Amino acid sequence: MPHDLRKNTRTRQFNLPMTLDGVKKFLIDSSEKYPLMKFRKNGVYWLTPSDIEDTKRLVSLARQVVSGGASMVQYRQKNLNSSQKSHQALQLKKVCTAYKVPFIINDSIDIALAVDADGVHIGKSDSSLKIARDNLGDHKIIGVSCYNDINRAQDMLDNGADYVAFGRFYPSQTKPEAPTCSPEVLKVAGKQFSSSIVAIGGINLDNASKLINNGATHIAIVDAISKAKCPYVATKRLSGLFNKIL
Repeated sequence: MPHDLRKNTRTRQFNLPMTLDGVKKFLIDSSEKYPLMKFRKNGVYWLTPSDIEDTKRLVSLARQVVSGGASMVQYRQKNLNSSQKSHQALQLKKVCTAYKVPFIINDSIDIALAVDADGVHIGKSDSSLKIARDNLGDHKIIGVSCYNDINRAQDMLDNGADYVAFGRFYPSQTKPEAPTCSPEVLKVAGKQFSSSIVAIGGINLDNASKLINNGATHIAIVDAISKAKCPYVATKRLSGLFNKIL
C-alpha cells in the first residue's frame, strides 16, 4: 500500500480487523477515506497553469501528467470565477481519482469541499490552517507555503499541516514576487521534520536534482511540464530523478 513514510506525527486511530478478508477490506476502504495513505513518499507535484482556461485542454494535459507519473496534482487557477473553477476542478478530480493521485485545491476550502478534493494548499494570505482543518476534517491533506521560513514550517506542522513547501528556489514566472529560498533550507528541514517537504519555484530538469539531494521529497512543477513539447515525457523524466537519487 503506497503511503507517505515522512508524514507528520499526527496519528490516525483505526480499529484493525482480525481476518485476512477484513484486512483486505480495511486497506481498500482506508485508501479511499484517508488520502494521506495514498500520499507517495516522493515525486513530482504538478501545479496546473492559470493561463489554460479551456477545460478540455486542461484535462487532456492532466491525463498526460498523471500517466507520466506525477505523485500529486494541485489545481491553481487565478483567472476564472468560482463556478468555472468548480467545474474545472471536478473534471480534474475525476482524472486524478482514476489514476489514484491525490488532488489538492490551491487556496479555496469551498471548492475543495464542493468537489471532495483530497486536500488544500494554503499560503500566508489564504485561510488559516485551523479554519482549513476544521472545515475539511482530519482525513484530508493540508499543505502550507513556508517560503524560506523554517520557524513557520515548524509551527504549521505542530498545528497539523501534512506537508510544508519552501521556495522559490529559482526565478519563477508563476510567482515572481515570492521570496527567494536557499537550497540549504531543505537540508535543515530534512533533518528537523519528518513530514514531506516540497520545493517550488522555477524548477526544471536541469536544477531539480540539487533540490532533491538537499532533502526535497517532492518538486512542485508548472512550466517545465505544462509548456514542454511532450508533458508526459517531461513528467516521466522529472519523476525519474528520484529513482536516480534515492
